[in-house]
Amino acid sequence: MSAAPPPGAARARWYRLLAQDDTDPAGRVLRGAILLVVVVSVAAAMIRSVPEYGLAHALALDVIQLVCTLGFALEYALRIWVAPEQAGAGGAREARLAYMRSAPGVIDLVAAVPFTLAPYAGLSLDWLDIVPVFKLLRHTTAFHLVVEAVYSERRVLGSAAVLMFALLVFCSSLVYYFEREAQADKYSSIPASLWWGIITLTTVGYGDVTPVTAWGKVAGGLTTVIGLCLFAIPVGIIASAFIEAARRRDFVDTWNLVAKVPLFRALDAARIAAIAGVLRPHRAARGERLISKGETGDAMYFIVSGEVEVDTGDADKTGQRAVHMPRRKLRAGDFFGEVALLADRPRTATVTALTPCRLLVLHRDDFEAFMNAHPELKAAVREAAARRLAELDSPG
Repeated sequence: MSAAPPPGAARARWYRLLAQDDTDPAGRVLRGAILLVVVVSVAAAMIRSVPEYGLAHALALDVIQLVCTLGFALEYALRIWVAPEQAGAGGAREARLAYMRSAPGVIDLVAAVPFTLAPYAGLSLDWLDIVPVFKLLRHTTAFHLVVEAVYSERRVLGSAAVLMFALLVFCSSLVYYFEREAQADKYSSIPASLWWGIITLTTVGYGDVTPVTAWGKVAGGLTTVIGLCLFAIPVGIIASAFIEAARRRDFVDTWNLVAKVPLFRALDAARIAAIAGVLRPHRAARGERLISKGETGDAMYFIVSGEVEVDTGDADKTGQRAVHMPRRKLRAGDFFGEVALLADRPRTATVTALTPCRLLVLHRDDFEAFMNAHPELKAAVREAAARRLAELDSPG
């Protein structure tokens, strides 16, 4: 009789399925299904806004959106249930409340409410049917990086916003004093002139409100130049912070992968950080050929997760294996590709991914410096390479 799964195992399993981890095929299918429901829901809301289609297919579109809303409701309930599995979460109640109060939780809640039924109750809330489009942002890394960049530079951006507001008021007031007599209907007050100031500072220039006096035109040209210079400040700040956030996330991801490799677990934080700077993460799909026998070696690989097959047999002209040598399987914690770099010889085997794999790649240009900087790792890699060479050169 098989043992019962431990308490919370099902919840942890569902959390992993919903998390953005591409190594689990079931998780990819589930997240793909959620994205498909989002796209269908938003597409139905957009089609319904077109009069000739919305009226002709109102019932079908309502049914589609109700079905999608039911799917969103199930997802919302599921995310509330698995919220305690989030890293760093406190108690179950606190974790669930934290999710429900978060921006993604509010969006999920709104998407789970059937506003399609609102017209039948005399309410006009169909504009909320487009809210599910924001669920796509959860699956967009760039959006998270932008949010992180803005948050990290919030004080500097706040100072820039104060400066922009001060210049907006100044420029709008200036053109008001110059234009109030010539165009009393358009520049009737400083607050009314703020529309012109915003449009001119952003260099959009709709043309619906423009100065006609000489001094007003001078003020308008000055405002346009100020706008060009002024908006470069927050754009530059956000761009720099975005690049830094992307580099930081890549470094953290690589660090986590490095820490999972048994060969590196004994190293301290400083040395892991140094290693993370030269290793490059790579995702391999099932069936992907990573290296081919006979080609020039340009990198070695460390397996973080997944399984690969090493085939040292030769092939005849038809592509069939002529020499029947045993195939080996390598799993998480193993490495391969080092023989060609250490012995300076062509690849001695063909390596193919048997499952989706997460790998760390050390390229030839960094290999020598890496090995010299870490003597104990160099010894382990050389020992493994010597053992594999001995197996290849041994008769039979």
